[in-house]
Amino acid sequence: MEQLKIWAHRGASAYAPENTMEAFELAVQQHADGLDITIHRTKDGEIVVIHDDTIDRTSNGKGEVADYTLAELKAFNFNAGFEDKYSRTEIPTLHEVLELVKACELELNIEENIIFSDHDRTTISLDAAKLVQEYGLTERVSFSSFNHHSMAQIKQAFPVIRTGLLYLEGLYNGGEYAKTADASALHPFFISVTPDMVTKAHNAGIRIHAWTVNEVAAVKSMIEVGADVIITDCPDICADLRDMDIHTRKDLDDQKFRANYDEVKSYSFMQSLYTKMAKNQSQEG
Repeated sequence: MEQLKIWAHRGASAYAPENTMEAFELAVQQHADGLDITIHRTKDGEIVVIHDDTIDRTSNGKGEVADYTLAELKAFNFNAGFEDKYSRTEIPTLHEVLELVKACELELNIEENIIFSDHDRTTISLDAAKLVQEYGLTERVSFSSFNHHSMAQIKQAFPVIRTGLLYLEGLYNGGEYAKTADASALHPFFISVTPDMVTKAHNAGIRIHAWTVNEVAAVKSMIEVGADVIITDCPDICADLRDMDIHTRKDLDDQKFRANYDEVKSYSFMQSLYTKMAKNQSQEG
């Protein structure tokens, strides 16, 4: 079995401003094997790396990404939540991230953000795939989405590029289902990952990429059940646990081990979901 891979969720986002070059470079230092990012398009057609379709949460600005040019977005400071460590950080372009991926021989997963966006993501994903192809990185870059139809479209247009199907709850016969969309991986919320589903997926030739795995007990569990990739805000914790022998990891005092690392600052999926739901409800009202 291949060694577990670690993908840094929005970079080493527990310790640096998410989806910035600083967070990506820190992830490399913390021995991440790859990055997990989300993309949006600017007013002047550039593809930038940011999770939300607005800049409100992560910068000192307000408004939708699509309403600003790249130059205007670069003028904002994207260090929200980490002002004490990072005096200034910029929003990166997909070009910048692909340059880093190529130079450091990283893997990269590009997520379509259909849940937290009010815009169609299919066109931007196809354009991003074209850019990946131009960089010669099709074998190191994958795409994922909760929109499984969109992933099938990308696979049809770019057969070499790997795709993954994001989901929250358990899928019946998930490995066989993934094959219907010609996907190479399932991307489950980590709490739904079990030894049985991993075994069945592997038997079908499908990989398991679990998200977002930050707690020590959860990381240990994903290693034990045989997940292929863990997507995490804390690459350092995951790398150290991965490198332990099985007996040391099993006998570990989780709290004492966790105390050796910096405080985690991260914005969880559930927080994002609740924020989006509240926004939609206020608009409907």
